Amino acid sequence: MQFDTYTYALFLPLVFFIYWGLRRHLKWQNLFLLVASYVFYGWWDWRMLGLIVLTSVSTFGTALMMRGDRSRHDRSWAAANIVLNLGILAVFKYLNFMRDSFVHLLGLFGVNPDWPTLNILLPVGISFYTFQAISYTIDVYRRDIKPTRDIVAFSVFIAFFPQLVAGPIERATNLLPQFQRKKEFDYDTAVIGMRQILWGLAKKIIVADSVGYYVDQLLYNPYYYAAPSMIWAGILFAVQIYADFSGYSDIAIGSAKLLNIKLQPNFRYPFFSRNMKELWQRWHISLMTWFRHYVYFPLGGSRCSKWRTALNVMIVFALSGLWHGADWTFVIWGTVNGLLLLPFVFLPRKKLSEHASWRELPQCLLTFFLFAMVFIAFRANGITHLKEICDVIINGSWRLRPVFGQPIFYIVPFFIIEWLGRKQEFPLKRLPFPTVVRWIIYWSLLAGISIASLDRNMQFIYFQF
Repeated sequence: MQFDTYTYALFLPLVFFIYWGLRRHLKWQNLFLLVASYVFYGWWDWRMLGLIVLTSVSTFGTALMMRGDRSRHDRSWAAANIVLNLGILAVFKYLNFMRDSFVHLLGLFGVNPDWPTLNILLPVGISFYTFQAISYTIDVYRRDIKPTRDIVAFSVFIAFFPQLVAGPIERATNLLPQFQRKKEFDYDTAVIGMRQILWGLAKKIIVADSVGYYVDQLLYNPYYYAAPSMIWAGILFAVQIYADFSGYSDIAIGSAKLLNIKLQPNFRYPFFSRNMKELWQRWHISLMTWFRHYVYFPLGGSRCSKWRTALNVMIVFALSGLWHGADWTFVIWGTVNGLLLLPFVFLPRKKLSEHASWRELPQCLLTFFLFAMVFIAFRANGITHLKEICDVIINGSWRLRPVFGQPIFYIVPFFIIEWLGRKQEFPLKRLPFPTVVRWIIYWSLLAGISIASLDRNMQFIYFQF
């Protein structure tokens, strides 16, 4: 089930009313939420529900088997569960990638094995709920949280439908306790949640889908266009994936607010960052927080030498790239981003204000441009396609002629609104206008969403990860 469908428009209100109708009975409320989450996920392919159940049961049981003393016994149980979850992820997401890479390596030595490519269906959102399960195992081992004996609440933590298939990736320390205590309906929180859903839909349908149409046209055959067109395609794709993924996050967070459940923010206006370090502190926050807590810190973080810290940064970003997709283009994307952060390891740190000012817009534009150019590797359909795009940029014609300039009409108003609302969680949260003006804005966005959705139905990009 996708957020931008009529099915979800019927599903969410139904869940809302039944959920609050059960507010006096926490166990029944959680059980209903679990069933609703499984229905939401099974709408794509009910066969994949077995993986979520396996992940939930094995992780729940592993935590109960630990003694809480960080002994060899606990390490063995934690390691077994982590290997199991990573093994499932590797089979479904990386098996063919590993097979192709090994065959290519053997080919360099003149060996050409005829190994078949397996037709394995990638379960939607497997990277997200797998990382969430692993974080719980590690947190219990570290004694950051006590293992729960409520399997229903824990299963809801793994499968909570708003953030099940594309995050935010939540730690048990934040989300699980919310399913273990009774909640009261909060009107103001629900209203803010509706506004956030509206803004998320507007970003996805009006901006991301519209811009994505031109990205696909430009990158389908790079050699047909000049170098400026490929650069323009990179800029458009950066806008597309930001509007798409942050739009999903807004809908997820807003949907959770209707149930008075708080999810952590996943984006904080990253394109108004003044350098690459700040951008990565504002982009896909939940994933980078996960890598910081469970990879970067255990490696030593920044508490070791500068060179070791630099290596830790490179490891984190290479793994982040691989997490996004089973292709060397993602590893290249992650590695290059890691390299761009190395100057911040060796050079003195300059403290920045919380929000960029007008005077800092040139820095923001330069950072955005650099980020967009690196993101071309993220969008490329394999190494060959990436080489074609880079070849056009480096060796292609630099004649300046307008190609697909229509996206400007989506991008400019979008970023003006984001800039004006950058000090809030999202621009529509508190509009400083009279009631009539605010409702005109809401209905205008709804009209724009309806019109833009008539001839396009593009899936959220991050569903494939």
